[in-house]
Amino acid sequence: MENTENYNLLSHLEQKCSVLRFSSCLMSLNAMSMSLAVDACRTARFFELLLEQWQECLPLGDAYDVNFSLWGQKTWEMIKQVGEAYSLNRLCVNIYEYETESYVDFKESQQSAGIYEATLQPLLQTDVKDVPRILVCSLRDLSEVLMEISEYLNSPTEELITTSYEKWVAAYKRHYQRTCRNQYKKWKIQYSARTLRKHLQERMSADLETFKKRFLNEDEFEQVFDTEQQKMDFDGMARFLFTHADRFGVSFIDERPMFSQELQELFNFVETWRLMEADLHPTKKRTEKQDKTPEIDELELKVNSILQSIEQLADASWAQHLPLLWKHIFMAYRSEIAKAGPHEKFKEFSKKTLYCIIGELKIRGVYRQDVTNVELSKALEGSNNGMRKYINNGLLELEPSLKENLGTFIGKEIEQISA
Repeated sequence: MENTENYNLLSHLEQKCSVLRFSSCLMSLNAMSMSLAVDACRTARFFELLLEQWQECLPLGDAYDVNFSLWGQKTWEMIKQVGEAYSLNRLCVNIYEYETESYVDFKESQQSAGIYEATLQPLLQTDVKDVPRILVCSLRDLSEVLMEISEYLNSPTEELITTSYEKWVAAYKRHYQRTCRNQYKKWKIQYSARTLRKHLQERMSADLETFKKRFLNEDEFEQVFDTEQQKMDFDGMARFLFTHADRFGVSFIDERPMFSQELQELFNFVETWRLMEADLHPTKKRTEKQDKTPEIDELELKVNSILQSIEQLADASWAQHLPLLWKHIFMAYRSEIAKAGPHEKFKEFSKKTLYCIIGELKIRGVYRQDVTNVELSKALEGSNNGMRKYINNGLLELEPSLKENLGTFIGKEIEQISA
């Protein structure tokens, strides 16, 4: 497997720093140092932006080959190489410099330059005496960013793993699920109702054996699959994914999601397994009990009035299904929506619960991903206020049992309606 872009950026920086000592004179060394300082500044900014993305959603393979803690230490070795290179030219450099005024000015002056902009103005404005300290400070800045990433990736919270997994699943459903389902339907249509059960059992057994080979041992496999119940353990799957990201290639979840072959195959197995389970154990149609409350009561009218303010923000694939989905959610959790919590300012009903559900539906792709939570908040409230945190965090803001029940219910409803 080829090295990731993240690894190459750091590796090229290391190689460039290692040849500083071969400069023919101090002028050549300063020229090389300025070039290296630009690279270090831009690389630090690149990783700062990556960290901001990863704090919203954990990566899967984006930097599987980068040991950020090790590279944080390597930058210190680079700083020492800078000191050695200047000492060969009879110039003593303080390798413990940090955030000098000259470095701050240099950093600000060059970071606005585009990648294809050829200006040398930031370099020409630099006092030659400041060159080595600017390079030392830029490498130290990079080191701190790398150590911050290392600390973050090595201590993910359960909540972050859960929300990140849901975002990856939502991206899969938007871009890859339909193909998987079509392939399954093509396989299924060749069998009659009489013979389908036998072939389902055979395929489930074969697919499970193939899936099992992805894991190093039985213990790993048990983390993601309950062999006694013959069911996926989605909590275990999420934990395994983000602690073994190097197993699943390089995938991205930005504006143009790109899943590696390994990750596609993993989610395809989960999706196909769900479809086969549903066909093997079809649920009997439930006779809906007449609710004691009117079909559309006063509370439902108020809730629908709020939901109408964001109906235009629904994903295109959900526009026609959204009223039915909300109808089912409201009927099942009417009592929870009806009662405002003791700390809620709005007392007519629980806007908190309602907005948490909206946040969950956005995570799952029901509402458009290109719409920010700020925009959602403004559409709902007329302004960007404190209620946005419930949209941001979704069901995580609710007490654990309600969070779990709602999450399971919404997942089943989405699966049934979108089938």
